[in-house]
Amino acid sequence: MDGRKPPLYDMSRCIICDSPYVEWHHVYPSDRRPISDREGCVVPLCRAHHQGRYGVHHERKLDLWVKRDCQRRWEQREGINEPDHETFISLFGCNYL
Repeated sequence: MDGRKPPLYDMSRCIICDSPYVEWHHVYPSDRRPISDREGCVVPLCRAHHQGRYGVHHERKLDLWVKRDCQRRWEQREGINEPDHETFISLFGCNYL
């Protein structure tokens, strides 16, 4: 076993439009990408919501919504109660809530 946790989302459908044709988006990229993989912070998005003109890579508002939703789900799974976000911040470098 490689220590990976299960994804926080049903990876078979886009979380925005419910399309079954998805690409995996690493919510917390760059130097945090390996942590995103290990912690299950990967979301299914259709091509339009991933790389399209109004997708997370081009639309900051949508990108922040995905980051917030993922942080909420991660903290809930880990049993972390607000306002204690220190564990999340120590892993991902930022609090999005």
